[in-house]
Amino acid sequence: MSRLHQFCRRYVGPATLVLSSLFAFGNTALAADGKNKNASNDIEAAATALQQTGFQGAILAARGDKLLYKASIGNFGDINRTFRFASITKEMTAIMLMQEVEAGHLQLDATLGTYWSDYPNPAVRAVTIRQLMTHYSGLFNDNAVPTFHMLNANNGDNMQKFATGMCAGQMNSQPGTTFDYNNCDYMVLGALLEKITQQPYVQLLQKRIFAPASMNSSGFYTAAMPDNPEHVHGSLGGQAEPEVNFASYGAAGSSFGTLKDLLAFDRAFIKDKYISAKSRSEMIKPNAVGGALGVWVYPFNGADEKNPTVIVERQGWIAGIRILNLVDVQSGNILIIVSTNGDLDLTQTWANKGPAAGLLKALLQSK
Repeated sequence: MSRLHQFCRRYVGPATLVLSSLFAFGNTALAADGKNKNASNDIEAAATALQQTGFQGAILAARGDKLLYKASIGNFGDINRTFRFASITKEMTAIMLMQEVEAGHLQLDATLGTYWSDYPNPAVRAVTIRQLMTHYSGLFNDNAVPTFHMLNANNGDNMQKFATGMCAGQMNSQPGTTFDYNNCDYMVLGALLEKITQQPYVQLLQKRIFAPASMNSSGFYTAAMPDNPEHVHGSLGGQAEPEVNFASYGAAGSSFGTLKDLLAFDRAFIKDKYISAKSRSEMIKPNAVGGALGVWVYPFNGADEKNPTVIVERQGWIAGIRILNLVDVQSGNILIIVSTNGDLDLTQTWANKGPAAGLLKALLQSK
């Protein structure tokens, strides 16, 4: 199998504080006075253990308004560098959809055709908003077009065109029958948001997600900036990652920002700055396999077998950058891992396995 086809099958992750108080230089988290004063030795030890496996990237651990650990490891570089959020964009889209539900403009179990009566594929009109948000829509999958997201494909950033073109292709299954992780689900949802609000998705994202959380370095890839050489780039298959048109992911994966921004996003979600606690509860209510609306939710018992912690997980993965974003809503614990190795599997945290398990355990047990 060619490297291109390996990439195209795997470019998005599967279904699976006071920031100025600490500064990270190289592989070590340092206090502002330059001395080693880690908030938790256990978290540092877990991070060191991960580094010893060859991990390169960035790690951030926080609880509430307190930053416990932050470090850049290896080739990530400056801890304040910008990186693609990839499919974490789907969580942002889901939040904005829940805002429309709160406003009475949208119902989760209504069909797409209720709001988009002339959607070009009549069969897709029967899909519900909830099915789209949980990847049970049966929609055509953009993975079937191996080159669609490659930079030289020149597909631009027209989400309405993507939603009504490629994503309106022949369905893969009947709605509600089969889980199929699919960017088209969220491209259609992003285009739907534009139709309902009569505003461009990028403006909605800025006004409803970035601004309330003061995500001041965040943005959205466009046709004019499908990539940025200053942003963090990674490797895939032991080589430099392929060139990608990040703008082609739209509401499914085109946002970017810094660790500080992603932390601010998580805090805003926890503190109900985006949606009410009731709406958030609906959003993070897991189905039988842990899938929720734009996120995955599961009990993690790695820190306490008798009293598992409910974790809200969102992964992001495009080419050589993978992100794992873990949030404990009840206690305010946040763990963010950014890997510059696109081949590193960041799944299995739910089973107390994988690269993040030790760090999450240390965070939850830290005082």
